[in-house]
This record gives sequence, structure tokens and C-alpha cells, in this order.
Amino acid sequence: MKKILLLMAVVFMCATSAFAQRAALGINFGAAPVIEDGYSVTNLILGAKFQYKATSLIRLEAAADFGLRDKGYSSFNMMGNVHFMIPCARNFYLYPLAGIGYGNVKLRWDNDHSESWDKFAFNVGIGAEYEIARNLAADFEFKYQYMQDYGRLPILVGLSYKF
Repeated sequence: MKKILLLMAVVFMCATSAFAQRAALGINFGAAPVIEDGYSVTNLILGAKFQYKATSLIRLEAAADFGLRDKGYSSFNMMGNVHFMIPCARNFYLYPLAGIGYGNVKLRWDNDHSESWDKFAFNVGIGAEYEIARNLAADFEFKYQYMQDYGRLPILVGLSYKF
């Protein structure tokens, strides 16, 4: 019986170490200037993300960002992104990214009147990640994000905890 329990413990430890550091939770902070004609809006961005390393080079990400109101405009989006992780140096990666999702833009011109648009969104960009410690990584992303008649260039810095 002791041998069976010991064998089960060894198998369990091996199985859990095989899945080590495949997922991460993180936060983003940044700015997103709108690049459409007639807009001079730059939203400050606060966001959260969940990342999953599907293979050694492919990372999947679910992210939600909220753009704080500037000149009456605020935004919210939920994106599914794919990162292609290119190792450049020890603990440093560059990655192109692409994603699709849902975007919402809200215009409030006074306390009683507002308008909101729900839109399909996509983004493409590039990012860099540096693993500060075994379970902690910092990243920087620059991307073009488009929702119908509303394009912007989010510039984000983030911190992720890997588990």
C-alpha cells in the first residue's frame, strides 16, 4: 500500500510540473490615442488579462480593457489575442500579436445624454516581454485596434504573475 501511495505521489508531482507556468494573470496600464479624423481623444487604459501558453511559441490571451473618459468618450473592449513568442535573449521575448473581439464606445456629452456603440473589433501589433523572476513578467505592447469608424493605437505596459 505504501508503494502504491508513493507511486501515486510521484506521478502527481511529475504531472503538475509538466504543466508548470503555462498560465498567467496580469494587469495593463497605458494610453490609447484615437486616430480617426475629427477626434482628439486619448483614453487612459486600465485592463486585466489571462494568458495561456499553448505551445513553446504560441500564447493565447483573453484581455479586457477599460478606457477612462476623455472629452466625453470612454471605451471598453474584450479581446482574444494570439502571441507568437520569439525568444531573443535569456528571459526576453518579442512577439507579434493579432486578435478579435468586442468593443464598446460611449459618448456622454452631458449628465443626461449619452450614446453607445457596440462593435466588432480587431487588433494587430507587436509586444515585448521580460521575465523579471520565475513567476513574474513585465511587458510592453503597441498595437493598432480598429472598431468600425473608431481606430486607435493602444500603448500598454503590463505585469503578469505566472502559475
